[in-house]
Amino acid sequence: MNFKNYIKDRISLIIIFFLNTLLIILVMYLNLIINHGKFSRENVIYAFIISFVLFLFFMIYDYLKAKPFYNYLNKAANSDDDLDSILNVTGARTYERIMYNRILSKTFKFYSDKLSKYEENQRQYIYFINQWVHQMKTPVSVINLLLQDKNKENYKETLESIFEENEKITHGLEMMLCNARLSQFNLDFKVEKVNILSIIRKVINDNKKSLIRNSIYPKIICEEDITVETDNKWISFVINQILVNAIKYSKDVSDEDKHITFEIKDEGTRTILSIEDQGIGIPKEDRTRVFNAFFTGINGRKTSESTGMGMYLSKRICDELGHGLTFESEKGKGTKFFIIFYKGKNIFKLSKL
Repeated sequence: MNFKNYIKDRISLIIIFFLNTLLIILVMYLNLIINHGKFSRENVIYAFIISFVLFLFFMIYDYLKAKPFYNYLNKAANSDDDLDSILNVTGARTYERIMYNRILSKTFKFYSDKLSKYEENQRQYIYFINQWVHQMKTPVSVINLLLQDKNKENYKETLESIFEENEKITHGLEMMLCNARLSQFNLDFKVEKVNILSIIRKVINDNKKSLIRNSIYPKIICEEDITVETDNKWISFVINQILVNAIKYSKDVSDEDKHITFEIKDEGTRTILSIEDQGIGIPKEDRTRVFNAFFTGINGRKTSESTGMGMYLSKRICDELGHGLTFESEKGKGTKFFIIFYKGKNIFKLSKL
């Protein structure tokens, strides 16, 4: 900004100065007339010149003081994608300009953090897509091999195997859709009172064939029907994911009485749903990373079915809904997950939007 533009921006201040000076001279002149005094034209001009010179010195001083900041603004406005020149604020000597500097830095940090989060989500999404596609190739290949089997005597077994592989594809598709919807979670959830027992029974029924095939029997411990405030669809996904994992890591255990226990406890301020299996358990070194994205752990690497996203998505869903999700496990003795439904307050993060 040059001095001409600086004067243009302060034209109102200049007008006020001249009006103020004229009013002062007018008051002095009227006072002398009332008191029968004389006030020569030279005195008026002299007073006006003194005021104008002082004002001019002030304007020049103020411009020189602000000139480095104006140079910065001009450089920033004409720079092309040069963040260093934009963020490197110079000449901020007044409180107003210092505050401008702070606001600019905070704005940059806010959008920088937001961009980093977006880029990380994109990386995770692309990685998940690659993992998911790789995972889906296995059941599709198995189905193709089964369909090419010319032995008609194994017709029933072939259909059962196809159904099993189809379950894996269905579960993979559900996980894929869940991951896609989570980015717009606030547009895709409904808070309501639901009967948690009916949800558990539906999830068990959806996995009935898998439970029977692996000789695992579900047990439900609940004294009465208990309602909780949650989203039916999202919490069903979480419970289903825990059950699928429980089946996957329990099916190879050599135990005639394998079972998965669902227990609901009402503790007044909260309701706790626990899901316990008798599977291989989670090694101690893996327990702190169970809810990390793409973490499969020692157990997950034993099977090609694991993407490492199931419990990560479950944890994110519970966090969004305001529920707790924890677990305890012992290697070789099974795992017990806890979903905690809190009461007596608005627990839903997004219901405030």
